[in-house]
Amino acid sequence: MANIPPNQDRWPTIGKLVGALFAAAILTVGLALPYVGGLGLAARHESVKFLDTGCNLEETQPPQPSTIYASDGKTVIARIFTQDRQPVPLTDVPQALQDALVATEDRRFFSHHGVDMRGLLRSLVNSANGDTQGGSTLTMQYVKQIRYYQAGKDVAKQQAAIQQNLNRKIEDAKCALYIENTKHESKDTILDNYLNIAFFGENAYGIETAARTYFNVDVQKLSLPQSALLVGLLRAPTQYDPFQFPAAAKARRNEVLQNLVSVGKLSQSAATKYEATPVRLATTSPQEVREGCSSAGQYSTPKILNVGFFCDYVSNWLSTVQGINDLDTGGYKIITTLSPSLQNTAQQNLWSNFPPSAQMTVAEPAVDPATGNVLAMVSSKLYGNTTSAKDNTHTTLANFTNYTASGASTYKLFPLLTALQMGIPATFTLGTDQGGKGYSPANCFDGGATGTQATVHNGDANESYSVNETLSSATAKSSNTFFVGLVDSVWGCDLQPVVNMAIKLGVNGLTQPVETGSKVTIGQNIVSNQYALQIALGSGLGTSPLEMAGAYAAIANGGKFNAPAPITSITDENNKAVIVKRSPATQVVSPQVAAQAVSILSGDTRFPGTSASQFANGWYSQNSSVIAGKTGTAVDGEKGLQNSGLWFVGMTPSLVATTAVINPSGPSNPISSLPNSSDPANSAYGDYAAGLWLNSFAPTLLPLHWSWPDPNSPTFGVPVPPVAGQTVAQAQATLSAAGFKMTQLDSANHTTCASAQPPGTIAYAGPEIAQKGTTIVVCPSSGVQPYVYTPPKPTATITKSNTNSGPPQPGGGGRTITVTRTHGRPTPTIPIPTITR
Repeated sequence: MANIPPNQDRWPTIGKLVGALFAAAILTVGLALPYVGGLGLAARHESVKFLDTGCNLEETQPPQPSTIYASDGKTVIARIFTQDRQPVPLTDVPQALQDALVATEDRRFFSHHGVDMRGLLRSLVNSANGDTQGGSTLTMQYVKQIRYYQAGKDVAKQQAAIQQNLNRKIEDAKCALYIENTKHESKDTILDNYLNIAFFGENAYGIETAARTYFNVDVQKLSLPQSALLVGLLRAPTQYDPFQFPAAAKARRNEVLQNLVSVGKLSQSAATKYEATPVRLATTSPQEVREGCSSAGQYSTPKILNVGFFCDYVSNWLSTVQGINDLDTGGYKIITTLSPSLQNTAQQNLWSNFPPSAQMTVAEPAVDPATGNVLAMVSSKLYGNTTSAKDNTHTTLANFTNYTASGASTYKLFPLLTALQMGIPATFTLGTDQGGKGYSPANCFDGGATGTQATVHNGDANESYSVNETLSSATAKSSNTFFVGLVDSVWGCDLQPVVNMAIKLGVNGLTQPVETGSKVTIGQNIVSNQYALQIALGSGLGTSPLEMAGAYAAIANGGKFNAPAPITSITDENNKAVIVKRSPATQVVSPQVAAQAVSILSGDTRFPGTSASQFANGWYSQNSSVIAGKTGTAVDGEKGLQNSGLWFVGMTPSLVATTAVINPSGPSNPISSLPNSSDPANSAYGDYAAGLWLNSFAPTLLPLHWSWPDPNSPTFGVPVPPVAGQTVAQAQATLSAAGFKMTQLDSANHTTCASAQPPGTIAYAGPEIAQKGTTIVVCPSSGVQPYVYTPPKPTATITKSNTNSGPPQPGGGGRTITVTRTHGRPTPTIPIPTITR
C-alpha cells in the first residue's frame, strides 16, 4: 500500500508549496483586494491540510476483460468484462495523440512533479464561489481513475472517488506527488497508464477500445483528426458523443486541434484544413456491446452456433470449481475444450430435425472419453432470455447440468457394471417374467407408506422378452424385470454397491440432499428405502445429461473415469499460468470389465436392441464401426403411465454423447409433441432420441473407423485363478499367491450374492483377466440360487406344432401373448409394456 505518513518529506514539500504560493500570489495581483486577504488565509489553511494528508492509494491493474477461447486457443467464444478495455503500450499510440492530450488536459505535464500548484491554487480560490473544476493534472486525473475502478460495483464508493471537493482534490494531489516523486514513475509510464485506464464513452475504456469503437481501427492507425476527437471526449464523454451529438463532437475536436496550434505542435493552416473535414465514424450508430455469454460465438467467422450454454457452463465452472470470481475484471485468457466444428455441425443437424419452436427441449452434451473434455453442448433451444410470455424458443436454463428429468434406463449401466466387476458373466441367466404378469420382488419394496412390493413390467416397444434372459440380451432389450430381478434376487436388494458404482462414475445427483436442508442424500435414501426402481431403472431420478455422458465415457475409456470439464488452460492478466483444478482420472472398473460392458451395450444398436431400427440404415449401412449405447424412456406413473422423456447415450472411442429429450418446466409431464415423428408423442421411446443422436453426430463420426477391444484379449493381462466355492480366506490366499489383491463387493455392509455355491464361500470373482497387482472383487454366496425358469418335462410326445394366441395379459398394453409349443415344451415370448427403457 502506497501510504505517505503526514510528516514524511515535510520540508521539501513545504519548500515546493511556498514557491508555488509565491508564484500564485503574482498571478492574483489583478484580483479584487478582498480576495487577496482571503487568499493568504486560505493558502495557510490548505497548506497545513495538504501536509497532514496521506496517500492510501495502491496502483493496481485496471479491470481487464477475460477472453474465453475454443480448443484451438484462437477462436474467441466470449469476452467477459465490466469495462471493455484492451491495454496497449505507449509506443503504439501516435505521437500526435499524445501531444493533443497534453496540450488539452495538462500543458505543464512535463515540467511539474505531479501537481501544478498554480492550477491547484487557482482551483482553491475558485472553490470559494462553489466552482471545484480545474486544477487537476494528468497524474491527478489518473489517481482519480484508479479510485473509481477500485470501487468496483459499489456505487457509493464510485461517487466518492470522483467527488469534486477540496479534501478529495488534496488527496489526489498528495498521491500524484507520491507517484512522481517517491515512486519516480516516468512521464511516459503515467501517460501509458492514463490512456489505458481512461473512459472514452460508449463503453470504451482505454485508447485501443476507443479507437475500435468509433473508427474500427487499431490505435496505431488513428489519424490526427481522429486522435483529436478521442482526446476531446475525455472531458465529457456523453456531452461530446459523436453518435448522439455530432456537432458538439466536431466543435470539441476542433478545440483540441487549436490547442495543438497553441503549443506549437500544429500549424494554423493544417488545423484549419482538418477543422473543415467532417467527423467520419465507422458506423452510423453505436456498436452493440458484445459482452458475456449472450454474445457468445459472435466473434469468429463463421460464428459458433448457440454456444451461450457452453459459455455459461464455463463461467459457472470457473467460479464453483476453479474459485475464480473476478472473471469480468481479471483479464484471464481461458482455453476451453470446445470443438467449434463439432458444435456447429451437430447444432445445425439437430435444428434440422428438432427446431427451437418445438415444445420439448433437446440437450446434447458431448465429451472426449480419453480426457473428459467437453467437446460440445448442443441444444434445440436458442440461448437467451425469452422475448415474451409466448416465446418458447429461448432459454438460459442449464439443461445440460441440472438434475431435472428422469434418466430412465440409462441407469441400467450401473447394475450392469456392478455385476460384471464381481465376475457375473454376460451369459448369466435370470427368469423374471413370472408367467407374463411382471416381476414381484421378494426383497425390494416400493418405499411407500404401505411398504408394499412393487410389481415391475417390461414394455411394449416392439421388443420380445423371453421367460429367461441373459445379462447381455436383457441389456440390449432393456428388460426392466431382469434388472430389478438382478438387484432383488442376486444382491437381496442391497443397493449400496450399485449406488457406489454410479457415484464413482460421476453421477453426483446421488450425493445431493433429498430436500433442502436435509443431511440425507438421494443415494442414501435409495439404499435405506430399497428404491430398486430408482437406481436400476432411473425411475424418478433427476439426471444431468452431462454427468450421464461422463459415466458412459469412462466405459469407452477402458474403465477410467475423467470428470467432464470445459477448461484446458488459464493465464492471468500478467500472462502467468493458473493451475487448472481438474480431477485426476480414476480407474473405476478394470479394462476387461469395461470391454465386456461395451460389447454388451453394442447390442443396443443392433438387433434386437432398442435402438437397432435407427442404426441399421442410418449408420451400419455406411460404416461398420460399432457404436455402443443405451436408450431410456421415462414414464410418469401418476398420469396414466405416459412417456415423459426420451434418452440415448452413445459411445465411440473418441466421442461419447447424450441426447436427452425433456421438458425442463415439467419433467414428469407427458410428451406433448415430437417433430418428424409418425408415432404419437406418448408412444415414443428412447429410439427416437437415438435417431436424433445419430443425426447430430454421424457426420463427424462417419469418416472415422475404429474397433473395440475384445473382452478376452490377452492384452488385459493374465487369467485370474478361479476362486468360486473357496472360503474368503482361501480365496485371499489363492489370489495373493497369483499376484493379485482382493476386496469384497461391499465388505462394510457384508453384501452377499445369490448363487449355487455354499453359503459364505465365494460366489463370484472378477475380472477374469487382469494385470498382476489388480484388485479382484469377490462376493460371498448367500446360498440361495437365482430363479431360472425350467420347462416341465413333457408328459407325452407331440409331433405337431400349434400356436395359440391368448388374451391380453395384465400390463400387456393390449398386445397378445404368443406361446409356441414344440414337443410339449412351452417357450413363451412375452411383450409387456415398459416403464422405463
